[in-house]
Amino acid sequence: MDPELVFSIVNALPMPIWLTWMFAPRSKLARYFADALWPWLILAACYLALLGYALSLPGNGGNFSSLAGVMQGFTNEWAALAGWTHYLCFDLFVARWMIRDAPEAGYKLSPILVLTLMFGPVGLLVYAALRGWLTKGAEPEPEPEPS
Repeated sequence: MDPELVFSIVNALPMPIWLTWMFAPRSKLARYFADALWPWLILAACYLALLGYALSLPGNGGNFSSLAGVMQGFTNEWAALAGWTHYLCFDLFVARWMIRDAPEAGYKLSPILVLTLMFGPVGLLVYAALRGWLTKGAEPEPEPEPS
């Protein structure tokens, strides 16, 4: 199979979720995606398959003990595609947490979701900085009862 075709397919998989959360954040579909796990399971399964295939190829001698070793591991297009799928899955999962953590934020969350889609941890950092404002009015978590 052509890695460019696989890239196009895997890259398109999370887009309906991102677009729903950004443009219809209070819709039933947005809530459905926030409550579902199957999209992440599909991306995780794609990651596992791509990783397994990449590791089975000869000459994939990268390692995680040095930057040079990590770079060596991503010289194979299938390994780079597996790494990209890892990003897609985890960035979307972080966005899911944000949506669930601030369900009433609505469109206020959209720019942060764009940052999370494009720059992963930057979106998470901005969300953490603005979390109090985004969750204002949400019901506080109950205090744990003393044991």
